[in-house]
Amino acid sequence: MTGAGPAGRPLLISVDDLPVAGGGIHTDPAERERITQGLLAVLAKHHVPAVGLVIWGNVKTDADRAILRRWLAAGHELGNHSASHFDLTTTAADAYVIDVEAGRAGLASFLAREENRKLRFFRFPFLDEGDTPAKLDAVRAYLARSGQRNLPVTIDDQDWMFEKPWVEARRKDDRKEMDRVGDEYQESLHVEVRDQEARGDRLFGRPVPQILLLHANEVGAAQWDRLFTWLEKRGYRFARADEVLADAVFKDDPRYVGDASFGLWDRFIALRRARDAQSGVEALLQTQSEAWNRGDLDAFTAVYAEDASFLSPTGLTRGRQQVLERYRRRYPDRKAMGTLSLEVIEARPAQGIEVTPLDDARPSRVHAVSVAARWKLTYPDQPEKKTAEGLTLLVLRRHGGSWEIVQDASM
Repeated sequence: MTGAGPAGRPLLISVDDLPVAGGGIHTDPAERERITQGLLAVLAKHHVPAVGLVIWGNVKTDADRAILRRWLAAGHELGNHSASHFDLTTTAADAYVIDVEAGRAGLASFLAREENRKLRFFRFPFLDEGDTPAKLDAVRAYLARSGQRNLPVTIDDQDWMFEKPWVEARRKDDRKEMDRVGDEYQESLHVEVRDQEARGDRLFGRPVPQILLLHANEVGAAQWDRLFTWLEKRGYRFARADEVLADAVFKDDPRYVGDASFGLWDRFIALRRARDAQSGVEALLQTQSEAWNRGDLDAFTAVYAEDASFLSPTGLTRGRQQVLERYRRRYPDRKAMGTLSLEVIEARPAQGIEVTPLDDARPSRVHAVSVAARWKLTYPDQPEKKTAEGLTLLVLRRHGGSWEIVQDASM
């Protein structure tokens, strides 16, 4: 059992896509009401104070508003999940902000009328916070202006994938298939919890609070009791948003930019890997400069890959040995080499996406780094000789525990 002291590890349950997820499957108001009653009954049984995230564009009828009132009456908090559930990567920032604001305004007005409550939280649809720094900054600036806090997810999962097969089996009264889907649902969630639990604890060196993403769907109404019982046995304690978010791990939102959607721990991991890669590359380039400045061309070119390409105004050189010979011809002695300084202007890690067996997206390790740098050769002992300087673009790939240059374009 994993726990954070006798009180247990705090866990916030967040529920996306209210009033009811998978609305295209559940068009019957009575069915939507039944699902809602089931979800709220399980939350009450386990004394769970949840945060429900509302897609305001899906609140279309009095029955939908009645469902939201049920969540409020049961003591749960409601947050903004936009009006139309746009993906920020595929949406212009201005249009995205307009849609999120429509969701905020609609839900805030509803909360003020019904419970005189303040809307506090927003969650990015698809957990996608933007594929460019400009988008990330634009939406964060809007959230700050509008008084909404991003509600992150630490345990992302694919619980929504089980809704369609569950409903199809239930409508056929196929109990065997329902049991199979339910078992797979539980197994999937257990794996996700264990995995993200371990990742968060490794990141911060202690048992950290978690935020679990679930959806307001029928399979959840049937499976949450079993899931919550397992979580309690594992040492979790269901906690309110304020308690969980007060932990230092949630103080800052990581500035991860990309076209994939990850939970919070994976964002931290991706940024840490990128920083480590950049630091490793910068250390390698420093070592290379030091080799140059002591006149050791063999050590200077040792950081090139065996099949490296060197591009300059005079042409293309292929292979490490040929690059070394080129430098020897151009700089025949230590006096000709001068003193090299190398200033990194920009480093861009190339980090891909992995897909887990559970169909989750996850950031890969950093496979390559491109570096734009300014080089300068000075000749302190030869005042008559002019300083030479220019730009270089380097592409480095991981090689064992270090890095090697595979392309060098110097100008």
